[in-house]
Amino acid sequence: MSELSFLTFDQLLEVYFERPGVEEELRRRYGGSAAVLVADFTDMVERTDIHGIGYALAMAAAAQRVLTPVFATQGGVQVKTVADTLFVVFASPQAALAAALNGMRALDAFNAGRTGVLHHGQQNEPILGCFGLGFGDALVIPGRDLFGAEVNRAFVLGEDVAKGGEVLMTEAFRRALGGLPEGVGAFTAPGDREGEAGFPFHVVADYR
Repeated sequence: MSELSFLTFDQLLEVYFERPGVEEELRRRYGGSAAVLVADFTDMVERTDIHGIGYALAMAAAAQRVLTPVFATQGGVQVKTVADTLFVVFASPQAALAAALNGMRALDAFNAGRTGVLHHGQQNEPILGCFGLGFGDALVIPGRDLFGAEVNRAFVLGEDVAKGGEVLMTEAFRRALGGLPEGVGAFTAPGDREGEAGFPFHVVADYR
């Protein structure tokens, strides 16, 4: 066992440029392929401006309580939360996609009867999910953080590109997924939306 084995994640980063073998130790300890789902919610800035930080946070927390058990059913492990954004990892892209689709349906049920109109200053408005899916090599530090190119792409899709109720997946996720479930489609995003993301991606359609 090397001396690097006794260093924490932060300590490994501190000595990265001075000690050989740190990259290998990081990958040995934290690395692997991961299916990543990044879940965000619509209108959080407007919700905060109109009704206040507490209200916006309570709405996000309510939506997260809806999604967490749905994700867990597919083996999802929530690694971290940043503001209203969830980062969840799954053992396979199939499980991540099922979680995303079932999560959207759960949010639809949550929103039933929520008739408020946010931009009219009303509360009890619906809150819509925006999901990004990625698959590839990643470093996952349980309960703390995760890193990787596909983590970044999933974050861009969920946080910046997806509209309310959309599930978007990266090219790598689509390739790893293989066949789609019956009644589910995936369509290449048009050029203007690809330009918004900065990379190609696919839009998921659930016809079930």
